[in-house]
Amino acid sequence: MNGHEQVADAIGFDPFGRDPELCERMRPRFDDLLDRWLKVQVEGIEHVPAAGRVLLVASHGGALPWDAVVLLAALGRASGRHVRPLVEDPVMTAPFLGTLLTRLGCVRASQDNAARLLERDETVLVFPEGMQGLGKLWRQRHKLMRFGRGGFVRLALRTKAPILPVAVVGAEDTSPLLFKIGGLMKEKSLPYIPVTPVLPLPARWRIRVGAPIDANAEIPEHTDIAVSTLATRVRDQIQRDVDVLVQDRGSAY
Repeated sequence: MNGHEQVADAIGFDPFGRDPELCERMRPRFDDLLDRWLKVQVEGIEHVPAAGRVLLVASHGGALPWDAVVLLAALGRASGRHVRPLVEDPVMTAPFLGTLLTRLGCVRASQDNAARLLERDETVLVFPEGMQGLGKLWRQRHKLMRFGRGGFVRLALRTKAPILPVAVVGAEDTSPLLFKIGGLMKEKSLPYIPVTPVLPLPARWRIRVGAPIDANAEIPEHTDIAVSTLATRVRDQIQRDVDVLVQDRGSAY
């Protein structure tokens, strides 16, 4: 145990800053949010193992990171696991918000942090669309952006963690990005100021967890082309699931 871990343990947090006591106090509020306000439905939770490392790879959207919080609460409640979302720097460094998300179990997005969590056999949630996902305007909702260069595939190969695709519908309806004001927050590493309702809108959320994918079995040679191809396959599967969930859900509100 290193120095940071010893300090965290001494004050009741885990090495990444999660506060179990706060999470327990917040559970009734999360239940109300999921059941009464957002009417969240989860499919495929049987694919999440009861123990051991797992890499959840999810679609991303909405002007504010409600999907990280909702997935943390909904998948955690349904599976009995502590879900650890990896969230972008501009969000995790925001005053107050970043600290709150850290205490709830979110972690700053990086390959090293993800690997450390998986080596602890945690349930790690990543959003390969990154800030592109949060930057989708209302007219672009339910359309996935590129999945970067396949970093999550390399992470799964490195840690031998199964990949579980996760389709999410509702984030962009709860926190629609109406338009952006750019160029005013560069010193804060924010590329734009999002214009969106301050409070979450009561959209109906649908979440589908897909069957696990063994990256090492799928691409034993680990070439760049193979990594990119698998990343695209996962993205395409999630997009198909998002399309089905949108159609099945009907009206967003």
